[in-house]
Amino acid sequence: MNIAIVIPVYNRMSITIAGLNNIQAAIDYYMINSVEKYQLFFEIVVVDDGSTDGTSSFIRENFPNIKLINGDGNLWWSGSVNLGARYAIETLKSSHILLWNDDTICAEDYFLQLSEALAQRPELVNNILVSKIFWMDRKDVLFNFGCYFDPANGRKTLIGLNSHDNFDTILPVDWSGGMGTFIPSPVLEELNFLDSKNFPQYDGDIDFFLRAKKQGIQAYALPKLKIYNNPETTGIHYQQKLKDLPKIITSNRSLHNLRKNLKFTKRHSNTLRSWAALLRGYVSMIVRLKVR
Repeated sequence: MNIAIVIPVYNRMSITIAGLNNIQAAIDYYMINSVEKYQLFFEIVVVDDGSTDGTSSFIRENFPNIKLINGDGNLWWSGSVNLGARYAIETLKSSHILLWNDDTICAEDYFLQLSEALAQRPELVNNILVSKIFWMDRKDVLFNFGCYFDPANGRKTLIGLNSHDNFDTILPVDWSGGMGTFIPSPVLEELNFLDSKNFPQYDGDIDFFLRAKKQGIQAYALPKLKIYNNPETTGIHYQQKLKDLPKIITSNRSLHNLRKNLKFTKRHSNTLRSWAALLRGYVSMIVRLKVR
């Protein structure tokens, strides 16, 4: 099994270096300690979408085994994933893609646990698999163990959010974020990859999961695949003042991008309850901005 780990990066070299060192150490740990007959082979594919801080030069000089692809600054997250995944499938002949973020830190035995899970449950090789995600600053507290989506009202639920970990069995889930997500290459090709046009930065991951589910492709969260998410480097944080409203509803870096949310709701929910919930969310946001 040839797995390509696809990592989009942009202008945060110190974070990227730490993330690459971590994932390389986890691969090395697997290569030293693996005794399973289920052998995994890894390639790291980094897509640098126009960094100006020397990220690409550093990677070329210090990580010669990494496959580095450069974008023009207009790919965003989904476009970067697609570029890296297409390269991995077409050029490297990768059987699976593992989506990763440069600020994601994994447990030392992450790949060993992945190998053992696939050896014990070989049917999982054809499914989407997701990781158990903890907060980096509270390593015993969950960010999520996969997520649910309710098409009746558009509600997204993070399983186990801010709770202590008590999940020890494989769990069917509806979606997860783009970090630590294991996807068979034929699934990516069948679904025509991520929708980078409508969801360039946010919701490209959940949209992909939900489109896969509609095609009968189930996602499972694996309890022993442990990664850690840094809240300080995830997303964009505005001052949340009324003058910021135009940027909040139009920026690709904003979770409240109006065009994105309208597209998502129409595609995956499109009920009176979901539209009402979306409207209430924007009204509530504007009220909060006014009082600051």
